[in-house]
Amino acid sequence: MPEPDLVCHVNHRCGTSHAKRLSCVALIAIALRSLLGCHDLPDEKETTVETQRMLRSLARVEAPAEPNITLPPPYKLSPQRTRHTVGGTTEWRLSYFCRNSTAHQMQQILQKQFTAELLAKDGRWKASPDYTITAHPAANQLIVRCPTEADIDAVVEILRHVDLPPIQVQIECSISEIHADITMDRETTILIENLFGEGATLGGKSDSRGNVLPAFPGASLRDLVREKFGLKLGVNSPLKGHTRRVLVDILVSKGYMKVLMNPTLKTMNGQPAEIHSNERVPLQQIWAQGGFGGNSFIESRTEYYEIIDSLKVTPHVHAGGQVQLNTEIRIGAHLTPQGVRQAPIVTERTIHLGDSRIGLGESLVIGGMRKREQFDVSRGTPILKDLPIVGHLFSGRDFEERAKEILFILTPTVAPHGTSSDVVIDTLDRRHSSPMAPDSPAAGGCRSDDR
Repeated sequence: MPEPDLVCHVNHRCGTSHAKRLSCVALIAIALRSLLGCHDLPDEKETTVETQRMLRSLARVEAPAEPNITLPPPYKLSPQRTRHTVGGTTEWRLSYFCRNSTAHQMQQILQKQFTAELLAKDGRWKASPDYTITAHPAANQLIVRCPTEADIDAVVEILRHVDLPPIQVQIECSISEIHADITMDRETTILIENLFGEGATLGGKSDSRGNVLPAFPGASLRDLVREKFGLKLGVNSPLKGHTRRVLVDILVSKGYMKVLMNPTLKTMNGQPAEIHSNERVPLQQIWAQGGFGGNSFIESRTEYYEIIDSLKVTPHVHAGGQVQLNTEIRIGAHLTPQGVRQAPIVTERTIHLGDSRIGLGESLVIGGMRKREQFDVSRGTPILKDLPIVGHLFSGRDFEERAKEILFILTPTVAPHGTSSDVVIDTLDRRHSSPMAPDSPAAGGCRSDDR
């Protein structure tokens, strides 16, 4: 469909009538309508409705259709024994569905108990042909071939004592780290020319450009970015033939960090459980090239660091009620403030604990590390720097103190084997629902899990 030509000419010297203006507006409206109609643009209302419908559908947490399906009847049968005659020899077979353990685990136990190993003539060990134990993993089933029915009774007795419900252990881990850092920096720039009118000069050195450098620098010697910020107090009055510059730059910075992690693990007795989290965070690296003062050239670059948090625990519950824990913990942080700029640095803590025993429900503090560091450097002119008050004009100081503490606390308990599907679905639905829903706390409602 061809687009209509639109011509609207206005003669300002002769004036434009109201009718001509309306005609121009009408022509523009007709042209825009024809243009949009020709290109068949989508309806925005339809797109909005469809988008909202899809978002609501994806946000809905749906429960399984049949969460309580029971096992087929054959799996509930008691151990089945049958007698067969193979090659003129009578033998017995046992079919057993494992109740609490895997067929492979039961197979290993029975092979150690009933399958004898004999030394053949060629010097190799081979299993006795009297017993054959086969595991069927898909059905979690054991098939045992024995020479007599008494052997079948012995196998069933072993299974009755060994195929027990496993203990599931829940491990609550609390990791607490605190870090505090405080710095105090003072540097002095002093330059007095024609001191006492005799041409004597009192002051620090200058760079190649003639810029006066601090006579008594502080933290700028170890952190070149320090010279780019701070508050200078003093007098700077260059006069003809005379220069008086006495400046004191004082800076105090404080910072702290708190890290609290509370991971929870559930695992079977004797089986390892592990949580692993990996983040790739950007940190800005700043360095300088050249000298100090006006000659310094500061450049920055962003580098990425791997921040890894991991927890691996293997519990062993003993009949006496004690729990043995084998633990590996690794925790990292990238917001630790340090130095006069309180710049974030990357830290990493690692603990390996081979064997520790505590009672169920008791807490074990496996890492209580406390560290305190203090750094203090004073620079100045002998004798003058020790004078009261005036000594600050003839000295500089770089002071820093930091302290940190980290605690790893483990609390093992015997945990239930599962949670009702309805409870899990309801919890997920509440956590992922809109904060403006009628029953949400933001909308003035009150939920049972928010109290």
